[in-house]
Amino acid sequence: MTTSWTSPPSSSADQQPPEEPGVAGAAWLAGDGSVSGDQPGPAGLVWRPGPPEAAGPDPAWPPVLVAEDLLGAGVVAAFTGRAGGSSAPPYATLNLGLAVGDDLRRVLANRRRVATVLGLAGLPWALARQVHGATILRVDTGGPGAGPAAGHRPRTEAGGPGREPVAADGPWVEARAFGQGPPEGKPPLGEADGLVTTDPGVVLGVLTADCAPVLLADPAARVVGAVHAGWRGLAAGVVEAGVAAMAALGADPAATVGLIGPAVGGCCYEVGPDVREAVGARYPAALATTRDGRPALDPAAGAAQALEGAGLGQVRVARECTVDLADRHFSHRRDHGRSGRQAGLIALVPGADR
Repeated sequence: MTTSWTSPPSSSADQQPPEEPGVAGAAWLAGDGSVSGDQPGPAGLVWRPGPPEAAGPDPAWPPVLVAEDLLGAGVVAAFTGRAGGSSAPPYATLNLGLAVGDDLRRVLANRRRVATVLGLAGLPWALARQVHGATILRVDTGGPGAGPAAGHRPRTEAGGPGREPVAADGPWVEARAFGQGPPEGKPPLGEADGLVTTDPGVVLGVLTADCAPVLLADPAARVVGAVHAGWRGLAAGVVEAGVAAMAALGADPAATVGLIGPAVGGCCYEVGPDVREAVGARYPAALATTRDGRPALDPAAGAAQALEGAGLGQVRVARECTVDLADRHFSHRRDHGRSGRQAGLIALVPGADR
Protein backbone atom coordinates (compact mmCIF):
# COMPACT_ATOMS: atom_id res chain seq x y z
CA MET A 1 0.00 0.00 0.00
CA THR A 2 1.25 3.45 -0.89
CA THR A 3 0.03 6.82 0.31
CA SER A 4 0.83 9.99 -1.66
CA TRP A 5 0.43 13.27 0.24
CA THR A 6 0.92 15.57 -2.69
CA SER A 7 -0.92 17.56 -5.32
CA PRO A 8 1.64 17.67 -8.14
CA PRO A 9 1.99 20.88 -10.14
CA SER A 10 0.03 20.96 -13.35
CA SER A 11 1.28 21.57 -16.85
CA SER A 12 0.59 24.86 -18.60
CA ALA A 13 0.51 23.21 -22.01
CA ASP A 14 -3.12 22.06 -22.01
CA GLN A 15 -5.57 22.67 -24.79
CA GLN A 16 -8.06 25.49 -24.18
CA PRO A 17 -11.63 24.60 -23.18
CA PRO A 18 -14.44 24.38 -25.75
CA GLU A 19 -15.74 27.70 -27.00
CA GLU A 20 -19.36 26.60 -26.66
CA PRO A 21 -20.79 24.96 -23.56
CA GLY A 22 -22.80 21.76 -23.63
CA VAL A 23 -20.62 19.84 -26.09
CA ALA A 24 -20.20 16.38 -24.60
CA GLY A 25 -16.63 15.13 -24.62
CA ALA A 26 -15.11 18.41 -25.84
CA ALA A 27 -13.32 19.60 -22.76
CA TRP A 28 -10.18 19.44 -20.65
CA LEU A 29 -10.78 15.69 -20.83
CA ALA A 30 -11.53 14.03 -24.15
CA GLY A 31 -14.60 11.83 -24.51
CA ASP A 32 -12.49 8.68 -24.38
CA GLY A 33 -11.12 9.65 -20.97
CA SER A 34 -7.75 10.93 -22.16
CA VAL A 35 -6.36 14.38 -21.41
CA SER A 36 -6.97 16.83 -24.22
CA GLY A 37 -3.84 18.28 -25.72
CA ASP A 38 -1.41 16.66 -23.30
CA GLN A 39 0.16 13.35 -22.41
CA PRO A 40 -0.93 11.63 -19.19
CA GLY A 41 1.16 12.94 -16.31
CA PRO A 42 2.57 11.11 -13.31
CA ALA A 43 0.24 9.30 -10.94
CA GLY A 44 -1.39 11.77 -8.62
CA LEU A 45 -3.90 14.60 -8.54
CA VAL A 46 -3.31 17.42 -11.01
CA TRP A 47 -5.19 20.66 -11.64
CA ARG A 48 -6.32 20.88 -15.27
CA PRO A 49 -5.73 23.15 -17.08
CA GLY A 50 -4.05 24.71 -14.04
CA PRO A 51 -4.87 25.63 -10.44
CA PRO A 52 -7.28 28.52 -9.82
CA GLU A 53 -5.35 31.75 -9.33
CA ALA A 54 -6.02 34.40 -6.71
CA ALA A 55 -5.30 37.21 -9.18
CA GLY A 56 -6.90 37.81 -12.52
CA PRO A 57 -10.38 37.19 -13.92
CA ASP A 58 -12.40 34.08 -13.18
CA PRO A 59 -11.49 31.34 -15.70
CA ALA A 60 -13.87 30.81 -18.59
CA TRP A 61 -14.25 27.13 -17.67
CA PRO A 62 -13.91 25.30 -14.35
CA PRO A 63 -10.45 24.00 -13.42
CA VAL A 64 -10.65 20.46 -12.02
CA LEU A 65 -8.28 18.42 -9.84
CA VAL A 66 -8.02 15.12 -11.71
CA ALA A 67 -6.52 11.66 -11.18
CA GLU A 68 -4.94 11.52 -14.62
CA ASP A 69 -3.75 7.92 -14.67
CA LEU A 70 -7.27 6.64 -13.96
CA LEU A 71 -8.54 8.22 -17.17
CA GLY A 72 -6.75 5.64 -19.28
CA ALA A 73 -8.32 2.91 -17.13
CA GLY A 74 -11.82 4.13 -17.92
CA VAL A 75 -12.51 6.13 -14.75
CA VAL A 76 -13.09 9.88 -14.47
CA ALA A 77 -12.31 11.00 -10.91
CA ALA A 78 -12.07 14.70 -10.10
CA PHE A 79 -12.54 17.37 -7.47
CA THR A 80 -13.90 20.80 -8.30
CA GLY A 81 -12.91 24.15 -6.85
CA ARG A 82 -14.82 27.42 -6.68
CA ALA A 83 -13.67 29.02 -9.96
CA GLY A 84 -15.13 28.94 -13.45
CA GLY A 85 -18.85 29.24 -12.74
CA SER A 86 -21.67 31.76 -12.88
CA SER A 87 -22.82 32.18 -9.27
CA ALA A 88 -22.69 35.53 -7.48
CA PRO A 89 -21.19 36.13 -4.02
CA PRO A 90 -21.17 34.56 -1.50
CA TYR A 91 -21.37 31.56 -3.84
CA ALA A 92 -18.93 32.89 -6.44
CA THR A 93 -18.52 31.33 -8.73
CA LEU A 94 -18.73 27.54 -9.18
CA ASN A 95 -21.20 26.62 -6.45
CA LEU A 96 -22.59 23.12 -7.03
CA GLY A 97 -24.89 22.95 -4.00
CA LEU A 98 -28.63 23.33 -4.58
CA ALA A 99 -29.52 23.74 -0.89
CA VAL A 100 -27.34 26.68 0.19
CA GLY A 101 -29.47 29.62 -1.02
CA ASP A 102 -27.95 30.10 -4.47
CA ASP A 103 -30.03 30.62 -7.61
CA LEU A 104 -31.18 27.21 -8.90
CA ARG A 105 -30.53 28.05 -12.55
CA ARG A 106 -26.97 29.16 -11.85
CA VAL A 107 -26.21 26.00 -9.88
CA LEU A 108 -27.54 23.74 -12.62
CA ALA A 109 -25.56 25.72 -15.19
CA ASN A 110 -22.44 25.29 -13.04
CA ARG A 111 -23.01 21.55 -12.85
CA ARG A 112 -23.41 21.37 -16.62
CA ARG A 113 -20.13 23.24 -17.06
CA VAL A 114 -18.33 20.75 -14.82
CA ALA A 115 -19.89 17.81 -16.66
CA THR A 116 -18.76 19.31 -19.95
CA VAL A 117 -15.12 19.78 -18.96
CA LEU A 118 -15.05 16.22 -17.59
CA GLY A 119 -16.53 14.78 -20.78
CA LEU A 120 -19.61 13.56 -18.87
CA ALA A 121 -22.30 15.88 -20.26
CA GLY A 122 -25.75 14.33 -20.29
CA LEU A 123 -25.07 11.66 -17.66
CA PRO A 124 -27.23 11.77 -14.51
CA TRP A 125 -25.68 12.93 -11.25
CA ALA A 126 -26.27 10.70 -8.24
CA LEU A 127 -26.08 12.52 -4.93
CA ALA A 128 -27.42 11.79 -1.47
CA ARG A 129 -28.86 13.96 1.28
CA GLN A 130 -25.72 14.00 3.40
CA VAL A 131 -26.38 13.50 7.11
CA HIS A 132 -22.91 12.82 8.59
CA GLY A 133 -23.57 9.12 9.07
CA ALA A 134 -22.25 5.86 7.64
CA THR A 135 -24.98 4.81 5.21
CA ILE A 136 -23.84 3.96 1.67
CA LEU A 137 -26.29 3.82 -1.24
CA ARG A 138 -25.99 1.45 -4.20
CA VAL A 139 -26.87 3.33 -7.40
CA ASP A 140 -28.28 1.36 -10.33
CA THR A 141 -29.89 3.02 -13.35
CA GLY A 142 -30.61 -0.36 -14.92
CA GLY A 143 -28.74 0.69 -18.06
CA PRO A 144 -26.23 -1.31 -20.13
CA GLY A 145 -23.17 -2.25 -18.13
CA ALA A 146 -24.85 -1.98 -14.76
CA GLY A 147 -24.41 -4.85 -12.35
CA PRO A 148 -27.28 -7.02 -11.12
CA ALA A 149 -29.80 -5.24 -8.94
CA ALA A 150 -29.04 -5.42 -5.24
CA GLY A 151 -31.89 -7.30 -3.62
CA HIS A 152 -30.32 -7.55 -0.20
CA ARG A 153 -27.72 -5.90 1.98
CA PRO A 154 -24.29 -7.49 1.64
CA ARG A 155 -22.98 -9.10 4.80
CA THR A 156 -19.45 -7.81 4.30
CA GLU A 157 -18.09 -6.11 7.39
CA ALA A 158 -16.25 -2.81 7.18
CA GLY A 159 -13.35 -1.81 9.32
CA GLY A 160 -9.78 -2.79 9.84
CA PRO A 161 -7.33 -4.07 12.41
CA GLY A 162 -8.24 -2.71 15.82
CA ARG A 163 -11.44 -1.06 14.63
CA GLU A 164 -15.03 -1.98 15.22
CA PRO A 165 -16.78 -3.06 12.02
CA VAL A 166 -19.76 -1.25 10.66
CA ALA A 167 -22.82 -3.37 11.40
CA ALA A 168 -23.25 -5.70 8.43
CA ASP A 169 -27.01 -5.99 8.91
CA GLY A 170 -27.53 -2.27 9.38
CA PRO A 171 -28.87 0.14 6.74
CA TRP A 172 -25.46 0.99 5.37
CA VAL A 173 -25.94 -0.10 1.76
CA GLU A 174 -29.14 0.00 -0.23
CA ALA A 175 -30.20 -0.10 -3.88
CA ARG A 176 -31.41 3.21 -5.29
CA ALA A 177 -32.79 4.32 -8.66
CA PHE A 178 -33.23 7.84 -10.05
CA GLY A 179 -36.20 10.17 -9.82
CA GLN A 180 -37.32 12.85 -12.25
CA GLY A 181 -35.36 15.96 -13.24
CA PRO A 182 -32.54 17.05 -15.55
CA PRO A 183 -29.40 14.87 -15.56
CA GLU A 184 -27.44 17.24 -13.34
CA GLY A 185 -30.44 18.08 -11.11
CA LYS A 186 -31.84 14.73 -9.99
CA PRO A 187 -33.30 14.74 -6.46
CA PRO A 188 -31.19 13.18 -3.70
CA LEU A 189 -31.41 9.39 -3.70
CA GLY A 190 -31.85 9.20 0.05
CA GLU A 191 -30.12 10.04 3.30
CA ALA A 192 -26.55 8.75 3.13
CA ASP A 193 -22.93 9.83 3.05
CA GLY A 194 -21.66 7.58 0.29
CA LEU A 195 -22.62 6.00 -3.00
CA VAL A 196 -21.27 3.06 -5.02
CA THR A 197 -22.04 1.76 -8.49
CA THR A 198 -21.02 -0.57 -11.29
CA ASP A 199 -23.07 1.47 -13.77
CA PRO A 200 -21.12 3.40 -16.43
CA GLY A 201 -24.11 5.65 -17.07
CA VAL A 202 -23.99 7.65 -13.84
CA VAL A 203 -21.84 10.29 -12.11
CA LEU A 204 -21.47 9.77 -8.35
CA GLY A 205 -20.91 12.89 -6.31
CA VAL A 206 -20.45 14.23 -2.80
CA LEU A 207 -20.66 17.92 -1.91
CA THR A 208 -18.29 19.51 0.58
CA ALA A 209 -17.19 22.83 2.02
CA ASP A 210 -14.63 21.59 4.61
CA CYS A 211 -15.40 17.86 5.06
CA ALA A 212 -13.20 15.40 3.19
CA PRO A 213 -14.46 14.10 -0.17
CA VAL A 214 -13.24 10.54 -0.77
CA LEU A 215 -13.37 8.86 -4.19
CA LEU A 216 -12.83 5.11 -4.67
CA ALA A 217 -12.11 3.19 -7.86
CA ASP A 218 -11.27 -0.39 -8.80
CA PRO A 219 -10.86 0.04 -12.56
CA ALA A 220 -10.41 -3.67 -13.26
CA ALA A 221 -13.59 -4.66 -11.41
CA ARG A 222 -15.44 -1.62 -12.83
CA VAL A 223 -16.66 -0.43 -9.43
CA VAL A 224 -16.50 3.16 -8.18
CA GLY A 225 -17.65 5.01 -5.08
CA ALA A 226 -17.84 8.43 -3.45
CA VAL A 227 -17.86 9.16 0.29
CA HIS A 228 -18.49 12.32 2.33
CA ALA A 229 -16.31 12.22 5.47
CA GLY A 230 -16.82 14.82 8.16
CA TRP A 231 -15.81 14.20 11.75
CA ARG A 232 -19.09 12.49 12.61
CA GLY A 233 -18.88 10.26 9.56
CA LEU A 234 -15.28 9.36 10.31
CA ALA A 235 -16.20 8.43 13.88
CA ALA A 236 -19.09 6.31 12.56
CA GLY A 237 -16.88 4.42 10.09
CA VAL A 238 -18.23 5.85 6.84
CA VAL A 239 -14.95 5.39 4.97
CA GLU A 240 -14.71 1.68 5.82
CA ALA A 241 -18.40 1.31 5.00
CA GLY A 242 -17.70 2.70 1.53
CA VAL A 243 -14.85 0.26 0.97
CA ALA A 244 -17.00 -2.64 2.17
CA ALA A 245 -19.85 -1.61 -0.15
CA MET A 246 -17.37 -1.51 -3.03
CA ALA A 247 -16.15 -5.02 -2.12
CA ALA A 248 -19.73 -6.29 -2.05
CA LEU A 249 -20.01 -5.25 -5.71
CA GLY A 250 -16.82 -7.11 -6.64
CA ALA A 251 -14.06 -4.61 -5.94
CA ASP A 252 -10.76 -5.80 -4.49
CA PRO A 253 -9.57 -3.38 -1.78
CA ALA A 254 -5.95 -4.14 -2.64
CA ALA A 255 -6.62 -3.07 -6.24
CA THR A 256 -8.71 -0.03 -5.25
CA VAL A 257 -7.38 3.51 -5.48
CA GLY A 258 -8.55 5.99 -2.85
CA LEU A 259 -8.49 9.72 -3.56
CA ILE A 260 -8.98 12.32 -0.83
CA GLY A 261 -9.74 15.79 -2.05
CA PRO A 262 -9.39 19.26 -0.52
CA ALA A 263 -10.65 19.55 3.07
CA VAL A 264 -10.11 21.70 6.12
CA GLY A 265 -6.62 21.09 7.45
CA GLY A 266 -5.36 20.54 10.95
CA CYS A 267 -3.86 24.01 10.68
CA CYS A 268 -7.34 25.54 10.82
CA TYR A 269 -9.77 23.00 12.29
CA GLU A 270 -9.90 23.69 16.01
CA VAL A 271 -12.27 21.31 17.83
CA GLY A 272 -13.35 20.60 21.37
CA PRO A 273 -12.09 17.64 23.44
CA ASP A 274 -15.16 15.47 22.81
CA VAL A 275 -14.90 15.77 19.03
CA ARG A 276 -11.14 15.26 19.09
CA GLU A 277 -11.51 12.13 21.19
CA ALA A 278 -14.33 10.71 19.04
CA VAL A 279 -12.17 10.81 15.93
CA GLY A 280 -8.68 10.53 17.41
CA ALA A 281 -9.47 7.34 19.34
CA ARG A 282 -10.22 5.67 16.03
CA TYR A 283 -7.71 7.47 13.81
CA PRO A 284 -4.71 8.87 15.70
CA ALA A 285 -3.36 10.25 12.43
CA ALA A 286 -6.21 12.78 12.46
CA LEU A 287 -4.97 14.44 15.66
CA ALA A 288 -3.46 17.84 14.97
CA THR A 289 -2.85 21.28 16.42
CA THR A 290 -3.64 24.60 14.80
CA ARG A 291 -0.96 27.13 13.93
CA ASP A 292 -1.52 28.83 17.26
CA GLY A 293 -1.25 25.56 19.19
CA ARG A 294 -4.91 24.73 19.77
CA PRO A 295 -6.27 21.13 19.62
CA ALA A 296 -7.49 20.29 16.13
CA LEU A 297 -8.36 17.53 13.68
CA ASP A 298 -7.17 16.77 10.16
CA PRO A 299 -10.09 14.98 8.43
CA ALA A 300 -8.04 14.09 5.35
CA ALA A 301 -5.39 12.39 7.49
CA GLY A 302 -8.10 10.48 9.31
CA ALA A 303 -9.69 9.38 6.04
CA ALA A 304 -6.30 8.25 4.75
CA GLN A 305 -5.72 6.14 7.86
CA ALA A 306 -9.19 4.65 7.44
CA LEU A 307 -8.44 3.68 3.84
CA GLU A 308 -5.09 2.20 4.82
CA GLY A 309 -6.75 0.16 7.57
CA ALA A 310 -9.37 -1.07 5.10
CA GLY A 311 -6.60 -2.54 2.96
CA LEU A 312 -6.52 -0.14 0.02
CA GLY A 313 -3.57 -0.63 -2.29
CA GLN A 314 -3.10 3.07 -3.02
CA VAL A 315 -4.19 6.26 -1.28
CA ARG A 316 -3.67 9.79 -2.62
CA VAL A 317 -4.31 12.95 -0.65
CA ALA A 318 -4.68 16.41 -2.21
CA ARG A 319 -3.43 18.24 0.91
CA GLU A 320 -5.20 21.49 0.08
CA CYS A 321 -6.81 23.24 3.06
CA THR A 322 -10.21 24.67 2.16
CA VAL A 323 -9.96 27.35 4.85
CA ASP A 324 -6.51 28.55 3.78
CA LEU A 325 -7.04 28.57 0.02
CA ALA A 326 -9.93 31.01 -0.27
CA ASP A 327 -9.29 31.58 -3.98
CA ARG A 328 -9.62 27.85 -4.71
CA HIS A 329 -12.23 26.45 -2.34
CA PHE A 330 -15.46 27.13 -0.50
CA SER A 331 -15.29 26.83 3.29
CA HIS A 332 -18.27 26.68 5.63
CA ARG A 333 -16.02 27.44 8.61
CA ARG A 334 -14.10 30.34 7.06
CA ASP A 335 -17.23 31.94 5.59
CA HIS A 336 -19.39 31.52 8.71
CA GLY A 337 -21.92 29.21 7.09
CA ARG A 338 -22.65 31.33 3.99
CA SER A 339 -20.73 29.44 1.35
CA GLY A 340 -21.07 27.38 -1.78
CA ARG A 341 -20.18 23.73 -2.22
CA GLN A 342 -17.49 22.01 -4.28
CA ALA A 343 -17.74 18.37 -5.30
CA GLY A 344 -15.89 15.11 -5.56
CA LEU A 345 -17.13 13.37 -8.71
CA ILE A 346 -16.42 9.92 -10.11
CA ALA A 347 -17.77 7.92 -13.05
CA LEU A 348 -17.02 4.88 -15.14
CA VAL A 349 -16.47 6.01 -18.71
CA PRO A 350 -19.26 4.54 -20.87
CA GLY A 351 -17.93 2.07 -23.43
CA ALA A 352 -14.58 1.71 -21.66
CA ASP A 353 -15.14 -1.78 -20.17
CA ARG A 354 -11.86 -3.65 -19.88
